Amino acid sequence: MVAIGISARAARRAVKSARQKGVKAGLFRPITLWPFPEDRFREAAAGAAAVVVPEMNAGQLSLEIERLAPAGTTVSPLNRIDGEPVAPREIAARIEELAGHG
Repeated sequence: MVAIGISARAARRAVKSARQKGVKAGLFRPITLWPFPEDRFREAAAGAAAVVVPEMNAGQLSLEIERLAPAGTTVSPLNRIDGEPVAPREIAARIEELAGHG
């Protein structure tokens, strides 16, 4: 999972929840977006089957992640544009779905 800002807090809780259910999950939280830490992301995403990108916008970060993700990795945007934060349970459900646990 890749998340920034307030979405990263929810993502951290979702990762914890997914791990408690036996799902292998992790969080990459960049401190800066420009320049984007491409090498660090590639290291973190190596071997990942999927990357969830929760955002409170139309998907700007997910476009960058799609560009950088290893070949064959599913990038799954989870966007909210209504001003409400993405809930940890929404993120956890997406993680579990992609892991085949949902």
